[in-house]
Amino acid sequence: MKKPMTTEELFRKILDILKDKGRLPEILDYSLADGNPVPITTYEFELRSNLNYGGSEGIYLNLWIEYFNKGEKCQHGLGTFKTLYEDEKAMHKMAGLLADFVVEEHAYVNGNLDDFTWEGADVYVLDDEGKRLPWGYSCGSMERALKRKDKMLEKYHQVVVRDNVTRKEKRFQKPKKKPRCKDE
Repeated sequence: MKKPMTTEELFRKILDILKDKGRLPEILDYSLADGNPVPITTYEFELRSNLNYGGSEGIYLNLWIEYFNKGEKCQHGLGTFKTLYEDEKAMHKMAGLLADFVVEEHAYVNGNLDDFTWEGADVYVLDDEGKRLPWGYSCGSMERALKRKDKMLEKYHQVVVRDNVTRKEKRFQKPKKKPRCKDE
């Protein structure tokens, strides 16, 4: 992606996945993305929900994300599902929709982590053939990433530092040891 996905885009993406899989209950009156979308710049967020009877009629399922930004807890709405039905069977169907949404959102985000990584820097190792190893570190700042890189170069031959904001990567190699000369 060239820019972070918004809360509205994530809601619509999961909604489309649920539609494609035939997982939307027929009792839904509507589904509506939150009208105040914000960019999602980290995958380190929690999906939150409220499934409850409405004040006047029906059952509502509200979804939002929570995350920390500079030590402060933030919340941003994703969207709402509503049915006009109010019986026990309808509540169970809406609870099933909630479970399906949670499962699909989790799978989508984890399958597309790079699309949700727009802060800090990542550091990872390349093997001897230049292939990325399946682990690495996420750092909150470039300064931390460069310190982590130095430590990793003590053990590994090639390390990459990626600026998650610009998407630019820089490869570093372990300095070669100079051969020692024997005194004659």
